[in-house]
Order: sequence, then structure tokens, then C-alpha cells
Amino acid sequence: MKRFVVLPILVLLLPIQIQERHGPANSGAFGVTVSAQSTEPLQALTEYVENIKSRGQNADDQGVLIESLEGRELLAQHNANVTFNPASVMKLATSLVALAKLGPDYRYRTNVLAGGPIDQATRTLDGDLVLEGGADPMFSLYDSQEVALQLSRLGIAHVTGALRIAGQFYYFANGYHSNLSQETSAIKVRAAFSHAGIRIDGDTVFGEKSGTLLLSHYSDPLAAILLFQNAHSSNAVAEVVGVSIGGPQGIQDHLVRAVGLNESEIFVGRASGLDFNRITPAATLKVLRALIKVLESHSLRPEDVMAVAGVDSGTLRARFGRDEVRGSVVAKTGTLVSLDNGVSTLVGIAYTRGNGPVLFAVFNSGGNVNGFRRLQDQFVERMIAEEGGGVAAGRSADALADATRQSIVQVFYRAGSQPTDASAE
Repeated sequence: MKRFVVLPILVLLLPIQIQERHGPANSGAFGVTVSAQSTEPLQALTEYVENIKSRGQNADDQGVLIESLEGRELLAQHNANVTFNPASVMKLATSLVALAKLGPDYRYRTNVLAGGPIDQATRTLDGDLVLEGGADPMFSLYDSQEVALQLSRLGIAHVTGALRIAGQFYYFANGYHSNLSQETSAIKVRAAFSHAGIRIDGDTVFGEKSGTLLLSHYSDPLAAILLFQNAHSSNAVAEVVGVSIGGPQGIQDHLVRAVGLNESEIFVGRASGLDFNRITPAATLKVLRALIKVLESHSLRPEDVMAVAGVDSGTLRARFGRDEVRGSVVAKTGTLVSLDNGVSTLVGIAYTRGNGPVLFAVFNSGGNVNGFRRLQDQFVERMIAEEGGGVAAGRSADALADATRQSIVQVFYRAGSQPTDASAE
């Protein structure tokens, strides 16, 4: 239920709840000073909702919440406790749970095993080549080639048995809107092995792991994966990250149990934000604040897993690029054109001179997503101007421009010895 605060003039115009800002100066996070603010209401929100209504859209379909970093100052709100479709902003919840459960340095492990003896003279594995997946969300052509190279060095160019897939194996390809099925992933990795010179006679099958461990492939660190996921809003990556942390139910359970959200203010349908999901602006900022806290516990900042607008590649590359605000917004976008009559969301941190880091959540539905994006940018820029202007978040170069991978291959089998184990740890 919406609550109303009576303001002598504004109450006649639109249903907005605004709390005046107050409080002594104090030190905010990341070394930014938070100073005392004017008691004037945030005019940016008034203008924003007026713009929404002037476009013929329903103000009840929009939600806004803006708070100081530590949560002691409510700068403005509109429908802050109403649930909306977050679209890809749900990826922030997925990021939070992944970091809390696995840690930023976690690497997904993919094991390769030999299901029979290796004849070095003929470079033949007489048995199955077993690939045990560990839900690596970004195992790709590059990684397949890296593994194939190591197999060749171990004396394997021909496999008489099958390619056996065990565990949770996914093959990543940039541009997919959702994760590949395990069947399609198997086809992709088999083709990559074949192209790299590994000939497999048997079929591709799915079963249990067995054999001698030849090598393990470790993914990039989780923090780097999440930065890619969030900057590019990769549904494929988010869906597989979700698999590794218990799926939508595992994410929701953590948000309720560890973050303190009520079940009435959150529903996680997909880890990526595809399809039907719900969350309130108030709950969203609780998630963002918890994400910042877990990052700080590892000496990391929000921009280590979220894009800097106007700087980083991805969905925010062309937004907030003006000199006055470039680099001052670290955020996550969300877009769905087929649900709720068009959804666009923007949630993140605005680094301001006057009030330090400010958290904001903007939810729009029931309209043209491109139009909503323009309104969001105008609104956030206007808010930053009212807060004394923007302060660069600390990164002026695109963190995703460097394509250097950080994956690792660890070889356990010594060429010339014979696999004898019936299973591998």
C-alpha cells in the first residue's frame, strides 16, 4: 500500500513520498565525504514523475527509491514498496548470492579424465574421454582449444571410445540469450576438440565420471565473470552461475534468510531476470547494499562486478557519457520488451560531491523501453546535479576491453605412465 506525505503544493500534483534530507556531516564509504544537505525536497523526482504523466503513462507502474549509502537518509521515493519486474537487475541478486557462497576468487573447475589406457606410440586413448563439468558459465572455444592442446601434449590425438559428459557442463558462446542446453554444449565442445585435432570415434554420451584424472581447467575468477555478466547483461552466464548456487530457489532462500527480505517483496523466477520475477525498489536497495558489503569484506568495490556508465563496454557504454557525469554512475540495467507491456530498470550507485555515494533504484513498466531509458538518464543526471555534481568512481578506462583470459590448466597425468584408476577424486 502506498503512503502519502502531505506537502503543501506537490500533494495536489502527484502521489510521491519525499523525505527531507538532514543530518550532520559524516564520512561515507570508499573515502568519500558525506556532508549535511539542504532540507529542500529532491526536485528531480518531481520533474521525473511529471514527465512520466505527460507522456500518458501511469505513474502507478513506476517505482523509485533513492537513499544515502548507509541508508540513514531517504532522499526520495515513489512506490518503493510495490513489486515490479526487475528484468536483468535480478543479476545483482545472483551476483550477491554467488559472492556470498563462493567468494570472488572462486574458479569453476572442469575435469578431463581418461577412461582407458593411452598408447603413446599411436597417440590413442583406448576408451572414453570423460569431461566432467563444474557449472563453468564461460567455458568456450578458447578453453576447448587450451584443453585440446594439453591433451595433445599428453599423447592423445585419437579416442576409440565415446566423449562422455558428466556433471554440469555448459559451453558458452557470446550472444546467446540464455544458456545452452547440455546436449548442445556437448555438440559444441566435441566440434571444438575435432577442429583442434582430437578425433573421437564413439558417440557423445552422458553418464557418471570414471577414469584417471588427466587435467583440470579452472575458469577466470568469479569476480571477473560477474563483471562480464553484469556489464553485458549476459543471460547465458547468469543462468549457469545460478545453477552453481542452487538455482532460483537457492537465490531466493539466501535473500530471505541472509539479507532479510520478506517473501512478499521478492520472487526469483530466473537467475538472469528473464521471464517472470518480482522485487520492490526497497528490497532491491537492500540487495545492492548487501552486495557492496560482501565486496568490501574482500577489499573490492562495486565497480569490480558492475559496469561504470560511459566507460565500460556493455549496456551502459553509451549512457551517462557527458563530461559532468561520466564515470560517476556504477549500475545495472534491465530490459524486457515482451512482459509487463515493456520493462526498463536501472539500479546502482551515483557518486556525488555533496552526499557521497547515493543508491538508486528506478523501475519502469508499461511503455517504450527506449523512452524509459532517456527518462532514467535525465532523472539520474538531474539528481546528481542536485547533489553537487558527479565524482568519478575511480576507473576511467574500459575494464572489459582487455580480452586477456585468466583461466588455468593444471595437468595431473604424466605422459608415458598408464592410467589405472577406476575413478578420480
